[in-house]
Amino acid sequence: MNPLEKLLAAGQLAQAHAEAKKVLARQPANRDALVVLAKLALLQGNLPQAEELTAKAEAQGPTGDTVLLRANVAAQKGQLDVALKAYQQVMAKEPKRAEAHFGRGMMLIKQDKTEQALESLSKAAQLAPDNAVFRYRLGQVQLEAGKDAEGLATLRQVLTQHPRFLPAYLSLSHALASRDDLLGAKRLLEQGLKELPRHPRLLGSLTVLSMALRDVNASYKAASALAASRPRDPDAQANLAQLMLARGQYQQVLHLCRTMDSLGLATESLKMAEATCYEAEEPPAYDKAVAAYEAGMGLAPEGWRAANNLGQLLLRMSTETGQEHLPRAITVLEEAIRRAPQRPEPQLNLALAFAQAGQQAKAREQVKKVLALPLPETDEVRQEAARLEQALAKA
Repeated sequence: MNPLEKLLAAGQLAQAHAEAKKVLARQPANRDALVVLAKLALLQGNLPQAEELTAKAEAQGPTGDTVLLRANVAAQKGQLDVALKAYQQVMAKEPKRAEAHFGRGMMLIKQDKTEQALESLSKAAQLAPDNAVFRYRLGQVQLEAGKDAEGLATLRQVLTQHPRFLPAYLSLSHALASRDDLLGAKRLLEQGLKELPRHPRLLGSLTVLSMALRDVNASYKAASALAASRPRDPDAQANLAQLMLARGQYQQVLHLCRTMDSLGLATESLKMAEATCYEAEEPPAYDKAVAAYEAGMGLAPEGWRAANNLGQLLLRMSTETGQEHLPRAITVLEEAIRRAPQRPEPQLNLALAFAQAGQQAKAREQVKKVLALPLPETDEVRQEAARLEQALAKA
């Protein structure tokens, strides 16, 4: 693996981009740099740029890397047969290329060829045993195919090998909850929070589960009955949506939210539930989630929750897809604070945003504001703020 690919594998996307640009400045036809930049363009959904860079990389002749890039572009365009053919082309020349087996499996599952897909995904996981994504997707497809024992075991194996791999916590907890093992799902989320303290998606899921655990079946039945008897009551529908989220019933939640929207009865809570569904998609539909949170902010001009959640989403997007989302995250969190000056959550998130943006002085000033709030020493927000203050002091 060349140094640029090592940066990608380590998740250092900004550094990989910068280093690849430096290489191209010296060697405009450097294939390794062109391939890395094409991969980054794909991650950002910039298909025209990815195709252009791939074509330049192929000027010296196609390789396994460039054919895989073309396959990934075709897959993102929905050209399943074209992508499948390209993945198989790579497999024919490089039978131990895990990425090709994985891509083939993903195309086959989209064509409802489940058994063949499982074969390819299993092979990818076998060839690249340390790749969390390959094993994670295998577990998801096993569950979708009704192979519950295998799917649950595979997802647990992901977390054993990669205890900070967030998607596996979310998928496994949803799988357990949908099988009425809400206590198991709750324990799993608590385990995740030990590895990823105060992660908003884990906290959100845990909150919903804790509410539902008071009496799982009775709560769900009561909420369903109430929603059925009051089809135009936004609060009743939002309550049901929260319990559905705890059970991983995303499509039902989306249908509920869209129905209320079509009736002109959408609320901040319903829009936030809708956004959660989009975030849970694979890959996450960030643009739709952002739009849902924005709509929630508009529906509750003085409400802070949708603004705070949108700010957190933009921070995650900055980590995963590029730092260009950071300025907007800061703006949105400042708006959340304007709406609810005494709420500690947006105050802490703004401090985290400043720190992520490299604005250390502002981050230190903001974290002092959090610590000045009348919060008990045991409060999680206060404890996280104290940890951030210590980290900033060392920076």
